Amino acid sequence: MWVRVLPALPFSPLRAPSSPAAAVPFPGIPDDVLAALEEPNPLDEGLLRAAVAELAEPADAPLRTILDHGRLILAGNRVANLCGARDWENLIGAHLLDAVRAAAFVPTDARLLADWGSGAGLPGLVWAALFPDKEVLLIERNGKKAAFLEEAALRLGLLQVAVLRGQGEETLAREGLRPDLIAARAVEPLPRLLGRLRRNRVRFGAVALLAGPGFEAEWERLAPELRRSWRLAARHPYELPGRGRRLVAVLKPA
Repeated sequence: MWVRVLPALPFSPLRAPSSPAAAVPFPGIPDDVLAALEEPNPLDEGLLRAAVAELAEPADAPLRTILDHGRLILAGNRVANLCGARDWENLIGAHLLDAVRAAAFVPTDARLLADWGSGAGLPGLVWAALFPDKEVLLIERNGKKAAFLEEAALRLGLLQVAVLRGQGEETLAREGLRPDLIAARAVEPLPRLLGRLRRNRVRFGAVALLAGPGFEAEWERLAPELRRSWRLAARHPYELPGRGRRLVAVLKPA
C-alpha cells in the first residue's frame, strides 16, 4: 500500500491491508535522543563532503540533508532496528558514503527511482537529497521501517519522495508504475531478488545492485535459466576508504 503520497507524485493512495506488518507501531523518532547526538568526526564528514561535491555543486545543501538523515537514523535506531550502524563512524563509512558513491552511476535520464527494501532510506533518501529533480519511491514491507521512512522524508523536506509499504512487485504492478531504475542494497540473496522480479513481471528499466566483492561469484552461481533471463549491462567498481571494494552492478532483462 501507499503509506504516504506527496504532492510531487501523481499517484493515488490505497487502503492499508490488515496485516501484522502494517499494524506494527513505530513510536516516532525520539527528539531527546536526536538533540543529544554528538556531531560526526570532521574527518568522516570531510570524506562525505568530498564525495557529495563530485555530484552536487555547491555541496552544502545536499550534504546537510544527508547528515540530517544520518542523525534521524542514529536516533531512530534506538526504537527500531533500522540498520547495523550505531555511531557516526560506521554510519558514514559503511552506509552514507556507500550510497553517495553509488549515486555517481545513476543515469541522468532516469526520472523515477525505486529503492527496493529501503530500510533506513539507504540509498533512497540519500539519492533524493542528491537529485531533487528525480522522483524516488521507497519500498519497504516492514511496518516500523516504513513509518520511519515516512517521518524522515517529512522532516528532511524531500517532497519528491513517496513511501510504499508492502511487497514491491505487488505494489508496483497494482499501481502500474515503471521505475527507470530499481536500486537494491543488502536486501536479499541475488537469486531470490532476480527470480521475484522476473516471475512477477515487474516493469522497470534496469536494476542497480549495490554489492560487495562477492557479487561476481554469486552471479556465476545463478541457475543457468535465471541467468539467461538477465543481462549484466555494466559493472561500476569503487572503493570505500578502509572498507574495500564495492560495485554497482547494472542488470537488465535479457
